[in-house]
Amino acid sequence: MSKLTRELADLAEMLINMKNDLGLKNINPTEAHVLLMIIREYEMSGNCSMLKAVEVSRKSRSTVYKAIRKLVKHRIVKIVNSQNDKRSFLVVPQI
Repeated sequence: MSKLTRELADLAEMLINMKNDLGLKNINPTEAHVLLMIIREYEMSGNCSMLKAVEVSRKSRSTVYKAIRKLVKHRIVKIVNSQNDKRSFLVVPQI
């Protein structure tokens, strides 16, 4: 095994362990991707709107909304009204 493949395998193992440690066993890879992109955007800019989640996830709107609904159901994220724009909803990580 090359050094690069070993490092990739170690990274994959670390991510799997983190997912399990955070109690995220019941989410599929698409939902995990959407969650990671929401968290990344939230940490970078301080918030993440539903529309921004679609943009940064690079998935269809229906796929992202479906993933967010499941993440809300499992209390991994919550949806709140934006203080700046009452028509906008923000996704807030709860982990």
